Amino acid sequence: MRRGGVLVRVSVAKDGRFVLVPAEVVRGVFVLPSITPVEGLRKPAAGVALANGEVVTVLCIDEEGLSPSSQNERTTAVLCDLGGEPVAIVGRAIESSGLFEVARDGFVRAGETDAAILDVSALRREAEEAIWTARTAVLRSPEVAS
Repeated sequence: MRRGGVLVRVSVAKDGRFVLVPAEVVRGVFVLPSITPVEGLRKPAAGVALANGEVVTVLCIDEEGLSPSSQNERTTAVLCDLGGEPVAIVGRAIESSGLFEVARDGFVRAGETDAAILDVSALRREAEEAIWTARTAVLRSPEVAS
């Protein structure tokens, strides 16, 4: 059995670590002119950017996070559609796209290694939960209550 998608490197390690963004949610691969940080965002949310003429939330799956220069340089991203809501996924690098052999449940074969199949909806929920947790912590702080 094979799964289609975009293979993204998420580690700087020489042997690499990869994830597969499933074709079912991929709209395309785009170059983001820059990523604008937004106060209050928490990982994996990295900021917002303009992709294909629309403002999108950028979710970073790189183990080391976004490079500081991503605000000023072009970053290649996988643009995904989650029920009409666009999100951009960025990692260390986009390696390839196509059909990949399923290695085991939740993984595909990527060369000599296995790549996890990314649950983009779960990643977006993780970002939203992190943001709301941070906001409610601020609302509960004694400084805000007084």
